[in-house]
Parts: sequence; C-alpha cells; structure tokens
Amino acid sequence: MKQFLLLFLLPLIFTSCAGDKMKSAFDKNAVIPKEQKSSTHDPFKKNMVPSQYFDVSGERDTVLEGLMGTVLVIPKGAFTNKKGEAVTGNIQVELAEALTMDQMLLSNLTTYSNGMPLESGGMIFLNATSNGEKLDINKDKPVYIEIPTGNKRPGMMAYEGQRDENGNMNWINPQALETWLVPVDLQSLDFLPSGFASAVRRGMPFRSHQEADGRLIDSLYYSLSVDDAALKREADSIVEMLTRSLNLNEPYANNNAKVVNRKYTPKSYNISPSSVKPVMTYSKGDLMSISDTSKKITYESEGKICGIDPARIKVIRSNAYENTLISTREFETRMKVIHQTCLNEILELYVNNLDKNLWEIDAMAAEKIDPTDSLHSRFLQFAGLKETKIQHSNVQADKLKRFYAQRLEQVKAELTKFKREQDKAVDRENKEVEQVADKYKKLLWKREKYRMEKYGFNWTKTGWVNIDNGVDPKPWVEKGIEIIVDKGASYDAVYTYFIYTSLQSIYRLNSADKEHFYTGDAEVKSIPIPKEANGVVVTVAYKDGNIFMGVKEFNTREDQITVFPSPSSQAGIRSALTPYDDYRTENKIEKDLEYQAYFYKERIRLEKQQKEARFLKRLWYKANPCCPEPNGEKLFRANCSACHKANDQKLTGPGLKGVLSRIPEGDWKYDWVHNSAAVIKSGDMYAKKICNENGGSMQTAFPGLTNEEIDAILEFADGGGDNTKK
Repeated sequence: MKQFLLLFLLPLIFTSCAGDKMKSAFDKNAVIPKEQKSSTHDPFKKNMVPSQYFDVSGERDTVLEGLMGTVLVIPKGAFTNKKGEAVTGNIQVELAEALTMDQMLLSNLTTYSNGMPLESGGMIFLNATSNGEKLDINKDKPVYIEIPTGNKRPGMMAYEGQRDENGNMNWINPQALETWLVPVDLQSLDFLPSGFASAVRRGMPFRSHQEADGRLIDSLYYSLSVDDAALKREADSIVEMLTRSLNLNEPYANNNAKVVNRKYTPKSYNISPSSVKPVMTYSKGDLMSISDTSKKITYESEGKICGIDPARIKVIRSNAYENTLISTREFETRMKVIHQTCLNEILELYVNNLDKNLWEIDAMAAEKIDPTDSLHSRFLQFAGLKETKIQHSNVQADKLKRFYAQRLEQVKAELTKFKREQDKAVDRENKEVEQVADKYKKLLWKREKYRMEKYGFNWTKTGWVNIDNGVDPKPWVEKGIEIIVDKGASYDAVYTYFIYTSLQSIYRLNSADKEHFYTGDAEVKSIPIPKEANGVVVTVAYKDGNIFMGVKEFNTREDQITVFPSPSSQAGIRSALTPYDDYRTENKIEKDLEYQAYFYKERIRLEKQQKEARFLKRLWYKANPCCPEPNGEKLFRANCSACHKANDQKLTGPGLKGVLSRIPEGDWKYDWVHNSAAVIKSGDMYAKKICNENGGSMQTAFPGLTNEEIDAILEFADGGGDNTKK
C-alpha cells in the first residue's frame, strides 16, 4: 500500500513508531550538513543507496517517480533560496531510496531516535540545489511524498535524519503525517466501466477510426447517455429500409400485393424479406434486429437502473474538478466499484461532498447499499482505509455542488442535440432512398401494366382480370421457369432478366441465394409468361468491382436454364443490349440496372449502419452492467447442445461453427429458430437444403427465445464455442 507524507524539511526521513529505549553510537558533535548524504570518512559510503538526479523547472508543477516507486509531487514555487525567494529557474533534485531491509543495513541506516528504537516504513534522502546553492522547501507549498510501503501502521510519524561522520544515524523532530490525497491530471484517470475501453478496441475499425484513442472511447461512452429510443428508431429504420425500400419488384405475383382504391399499396412492391436475400454480400454478424434495442427500452420503462449515466461522468471529467478528490487515484479505484452499483446517487455522494474525508463518504455509500450485497462490504473496506481529502478542498466544495447540477443539464442537452443532428442526417439520406424507391415503383408499375395488357388483362378496382371469350387462344400461360447462375453465390451482386422479344418486355427474376432465380413469389414461383415463345436470359453479375455477363436464348417451354457468366464490361453490356434500344424506358435492362446500382450503394451504407448499431449495442451492455447481455454459452447449452455442437462436428443437426457466414442474412435466423417448419413450408431454398442434408429432421422450434438471445447463441456457436467473440 502506498503512504502519503507531507514534509517540511529536506533530510533523510522515514516513518516510524517509538519503542523501548536503547543506546546508539551516534556522535551528536560530528553531525554532517543536511545536504550531504554521507561524509568522506563514512565507512558505509561505498554501500550507501545510490542517488537519482532530476532536473525540474521551478515555474511549473512537477511529479517525479523514483526507481523504487517513491513519488514526489513538487508544486510550483516549492523551493526557496537563502533569501526566502521562490526559485523559478532550473532545479536539480537528488533522491535516494532505502525501502528494503538490506538497503538499510548496507547503508547503516539504523532506526534509533535518541536511543529509542523505531519501526521503519521506508527512508528517503531528498535534496535540491540551483546553481550550486542549497534550497529549502517553502512551508506554504510543501513537497508531497508518496512512499510505496507495505508496512503502514497507525501512529507512524515522519522524522528528520542526522548522520555523523562515522555513518551513525539519529532521528529527530518527529511530526505526525498529514495524509492528504494527492491530485493527479484528471485526464489520466479512467472513470469508464470495466471492460468498456477494451470492447471499443475490439470493435475497430469504426467509421473513420482505424484504432481507438482516448477521445473516441470517451465520445462513444458519453453518446450512450442519450435516450435509447433514438438508437431503437435508427435500428428500426435500417431494417425497414432493407425490407421495404431496397427489395422491390413487380407486384402481380408478390404475396404482399394488395389493391386499395384501384391502386397497388406501397408494400405491394416489397419482396418478402423471409424469402429473398439481399443481393449484397454482408459480413457475418452485422445485422441487428429491432428487438435488440427494444429489450433495453423495456428495462428503462420498467424502472430498472442499468448503469451510471455517462453524462455524469462527462461532467466530473471537466477541468472544474481538477485538484479535488475526484482527480485522485483513490477515487478512480472507487469509480470502478460505483459502476457496479449502477446507482447515480452513490456517485453523487462523492461529487457533492468534496469537503469531507474520503473515508466518510465511503461510509455514507455503504449505508446506501443493502448489507447483504457484497458491494456494501467493499465500501466498508474503503472506509477502513481512513483516506482523507485534498488539502484546501473546502474552498470550492459548495461552488462545485451548484456547478454539477447546472453542467449535468447542459451536457445532457448537448449530447441529445448532437444525437438529434445525426438522426436528421440519416433521415435525409433515408428520405432520398424512399424517393428513388417511389420512382422505381412507378417504373415497375408501367412495366407490369404494359405486359399484362399485352396478355389481354384489364385493370379493375380489385386488380388484374383476364376476360376469357372462349374463342381466341391465350397468348400467355401461368408458368414458372428456374434460372441457375453458375457459381452465383460467389458474386457480390447478381441480376437476372427475361427479355420477352415477342412483347418487347422484360422481367427481373427474384432470388434468395444469388444462384437460383425464379419467376413470381418465393412460394408460388410462377407468373403469366408468353406461351411457347422465344426469349433471352440476361445475367449481370459484379465481384470486386469487375463485371460479368451471361446471355442465353431460350423458349418459354423450358423449365430450367443454366447461365454461365463470363468477364465483361460496361461497353459489353451496352453492346449486348443494343438490339433492344427501341424498347420503352420501363423495359430497358440498362435503366433497371441503374436503379439496382443505386440500391446496391444504399445497401452498403445500411450495412455500415447496422454494423455500427450492433457495435453500439455491445457497448451499451458494457456501460450498463446491471442489465447484462444474454450469455450465449449458457443459452446454447440449455437449448441447443442436445442436437448441435459448437464446432464443425455433426450431431443430430449440423455443427454450428461458422454458421453466421452460411445462413441467409436478415431475419431468417430468427424465423428459423422460432418456427423452422413455417420457413420450410414457405419454399425457402436454404431451409429445404438444410432439412434435406440432415435426413429430413426438423429444427426444434423455440418461440420463446428473443431475437437478442438467438444472436447471443449464434455468435457463441459461430466462434466454435468461444464466448469472448464479440
């Protein structure tokens, strides 16, 4: 334990307790000057503890640390010359440390005071000079000394050491230790919850930051003070944009299609998110469901306190709290325990009682905590240390009480304002997406209307109706055709179209895996198509910025067609589509690709937002230890281990290591765990594949697991059973 000493002189000193009277060989008539560590005739001179020298400026505060851990806190103006004037120039400080028994014995640093034995807690020699002149310590600005001793005892005192020419010691002028707390640079202290900074570092890179510095870590922590509803709304917006605005196609065969007032509803154009996988390849674990944040909103609405308000930490990190007990290592230690209580009122006990001894506030904190709680004992242990306060702390205590309340209100307002500005920027971007999506829906309507009218359908208040006169043969047939794109899953994005040359019309096919493309909805997989007509399949794929294209003629009698994309370019696409230049705008593949390129870019932006939302969710748990994150390992063992292993070995079901890189993105994982039978019944290709690969065995339904718990389970299993993977 470190002990604080307040010295008024510059001799060799140590802390001691008086004992039985004994005689020593000390010669009081041969005492050497105080500024000398030993005389030239001292028989112990060769074994004397060595001196360390430091050059400091008298014009600023300085903190020095010796090789053995002695800390000297030297305030500006601490040293004076023989005229009593504060020295402002260069000062040389000499320090020698004798903190172990062998050092004391070899240096003959015997522990007697006028023949009385003393129990040593450590000794140092301290001297200061400027331009060869011995300096004294300014009694109004004393040097604080912190000696690392594990032998701190009640009643220890500071003594002035005298040494005679023969190396004998005597200790005089005992003074009670004034154990003031020593302030340090406030910005050097860590007031964040345990594990928060390391969680930020593990989450790098984040936005424009490749590495996490102190400013970023603090900023992220403070941002979590804002109402969680803002984060929930942002996550809600991300999911909605992915499922509502970026996965669009003609409504006719979409199971979301609905006609109101002779028009398709906006949602009619949405491709079912459970059956269509976005064409963008996402990084594993980057998606976050709405329920991830809604659960913690529930915590707050139920009145459960989850952690210390980060805004309060931001307030006490301000310069106003320099040179108060807040700016001490002792309070830093307590702050880690305060976070465990999750009680803002415990923090405010320390903030609002800066004029009290630290041990008194510790006792007050203990009274606020249930005696059966282990944290009650922690604060009693703190109180037992009897640590005091910063000298002259009473002067500003009352002012800081008022400052705290006022500044807290300001900080909350600033953080909220900043968050709202961020939200507005996101809203503007999302509104632009909605506007582009609305334009695309109009194009899709024109495309569908053109083709359906060619088939002889009429638009009515309930939708499309075909009038069968029973005489003329129908030019169309309700049919499904599957297109297989060779190695389609390896591309970043894949788009496949039918060109019905007899109608001068196009149709973009849907896909759940970028490899198997189908007409219509995922469940029905059929639409009206020209009857026994020739056409062209066009596939355009992208990977790492490179373009690939496949073109193949077909007849609508066929049921399955395979396309083999090969390297191409923008010019290659233009050349291949030139024969169809006279088609109407809504039936031009190049026009459709322009929209898909825009939506692709937006998927990248939303992917980034989703990753950030997930990252912030993890940080929220670190900042709020009283609302712990679901334990993936425990949940896995309780619900999944009977059929699955958290590695690559098959049990009843497949091994789940790396599962997040295999399954479709979005809400698929939640739908599958909650009710796998319903997902299979929907016609989901990946669900059927999993079922077939496992002998037709069905995934047990777990409707009671929250999305958040499912995330925790899959992250644990995905890492091969590593619960530290976050």
